[in-house]
Amino acid sequence: MTRGFGTPGYTPARRDFPELVLLLGEPSSAEEAERALRTAGLPAALFAAEALATSEPARAPALIRLAGRALRTHDSPELLQALARALRSTDPETRRQAAMALGKSGRGAAEPALLECLATADGKLLRSAIEALGKVGGERSLATLREITLAEKLQPIAARALLILERNAERAAGPASGIALDVRLPRPSRVVLSCRAGLAGLLAEEARSFGARRTSDSEVSLDWSGPLRPLLSLRIALRVGLERPLGEATADAVLRVLLEPELQDLVCAWTLGSPRFRLEWVGHGHRRTDTWKIAQGLREARARLQSDPVRAPWAIEVRDTPTPHLRLVPVGAPELRFAYRARDVPAASHPTIAAALARAGGVRADDVVWDPFVGSGLELVERARLGPFRELHGTDLETRALDAARENLTRAELAEVQLVQADARSHRVPGLTLVLTNPPMGRRAHRARGLSSVLCAVVRNVAGQLAAGGRMVWLSPFPEATARAAAAAGLQVERLENVDLGGFGAELQRFTRSRAGSSRGRGSRPRR
Repeated sequence: MTRGFGTPGYTPARRDFPELVLLLGEPSSAEEAERALRTAGLPAALFAAEALATSEPARAPALIRLAGRALRTHDSPELLQALARALRSTDPETRRQAAMALGKSGRGAAEPALLECLATADGKLLRSAIEALGKVGGERSLATLREITLAEKLQPIAARALLILERNAERAAGPASGIALDVRLPRPSRVVLSCRAGLAGLLAEEARSFGARRTSDSEVSLDWSGPLRPLLSLRIALRVGLERPLGEATADAVLRVLLEPELQDLVCAWTLGSPRFRLEWVGHGHRRTDTWKIAQGLREARARLQSDPVRAPWAIEVRDTPTPHLRLVPVGAPELRFAYRARDVPAASHPTIAAALARAGGVRADDVVWDPFVGSGLELVERARLGPFRELHGTDLETRALDAARENLTRAELAEVQLVQADARSHRVPGLTLVLTNPPMGRRAHRARGLSSVLCAVVRNVAGQLAAGGRMVWLSPFPEATARAAAAAGLQVERLENVDLGGFGAELQRFTRSRAGSSRGRGSRPRR
């Protein structure tokens, strides 16, 4: 047996290919042999394609898979020709596997060979050829499938292939679809803004002028008839979505709602070009049969909405909590807020979190702002975007973080920012009135020895220099310890919300220096 076969990391040499191809016919070694040949890339695939011509049927499926997988990434005439020849094999399974591989290859050059298969009496090959033509076919396939007479059980397969081919033809003929930012809706509609769990209160505050109301810890809603741009400009929001109720989360119910003229009017108003969407069943897997049923129903009704998972500016989510509803999300909309974010560092803040921290800190025109763990500088930029200030300061122990912050701040046209390599436990900022920061955290940082004491030391350092009426706003991975440290240092403590940071949480805390002076030992306020 080939030396090294079956060991981790084994990649065969060319001299090993013949023996590995023989092993493809042995049930005990076929899977491992195919995996080994796959690691050898195009040379092994070309060898497999050549061996396919004289191979026994037992080895043919594996050889076809090797050639077909390589054809997806390599425009090789040899691979294509070998698979086309396999369509004429005397073995039915070899023919079927070859048709499937040509469909998955995405190569339009496979169309002529697949079209010849439509004359076959082999029902399995016919089915596979129709499915493959739906993936790689063009105008000839479209015309042929419209005219061909098929058994009843194959008609749904042909209808699906036709739907894909028509969608491809329309996509190629027309301009790309996009999102319209400055068009008003034809009538008021329920809009849902989502954010990180724990930040909905701050998002509702940011969107108050739009009539937003908090509906959960991660969502706010409003009745809206204006354009999309102002909603996409909200700095704490993660996503914007139009919402429509469903009686039940079934294919028939979804199709009925999508066919409503009022819903189609809403989507078309915010769409440039054809209103295309991809359907997502949130929490229920792909549900491909239901997805195809809806796509076919829209096609038969000649609806303006078109299902197109490849190039769609809209995602339509089917949700069943708290009650069944559709959420239409303009996923193709441009990002309007964070163009300044040119560089990042590991574990840096997401900009929506930085915006939330800035809003929780509030605005004073005389603010001297310090981010002790500046990272890529997003908190400082978001504070500057929020309103006037006197000075911006950032410190970090990592020079790469300071370099990233400097570039982002420059892109945000905030050149006069003091960035210093310094320890947050001892650095001093004269006239300090506001601290905004997202300190090191996450699972690995949370386990770091002494991190809790480091963060408490930072709190004490801030308390020792914060001006009367000054504030410190941050996310604490050790909320009990840092709240106690702040209270002991004479700061008023507000423990606001627990915030989801993607697999772990931290508490949003705001510490304030009383304008009347120190109030050492004052206890924590209850959570809001």
